[in-house]
Amino acid sequence: MASRQTEERRALNESRFREANATIAETASRLVESGELTPFLCECSDARCFEIVPLSGEQYAEVRANPRWFLHDPGHDPSADETEKLVEDRGGYLIMEKVGHAGEVAESEANA
Repeated sequence: MASRQTEERRALNESRFREANATIAETASRLVESGELTPFLCECSDARCFEIVPLSGEQYAEVRANPRWFLHDPGHDPSADETEKLVEDRGGYLIMEKVGHAGEVAESEANA
């Protein structure tokens, strides 16, 4: 089981990727036609990950609808981190939910 400090670090790492993606989504909403794909960053907790996940603005908005949900590249093992659980495998991407203390931190960061 991960320590509270580890859970917090993982949630904060994912939140930073989510912040970057919010900027991408904002820019894309002005430049990209509805339904066109935009390259978003994988929002996993690995700070060295720079996988690109192409989504429509609508798909990304759905992931962002829940402050505990994060976008992950489908190549990531959803069971590798006990601080999150798989919400849905969409084939081209995964929706993961932060749970426990990590979920609290992610929700707090999203509402900050």
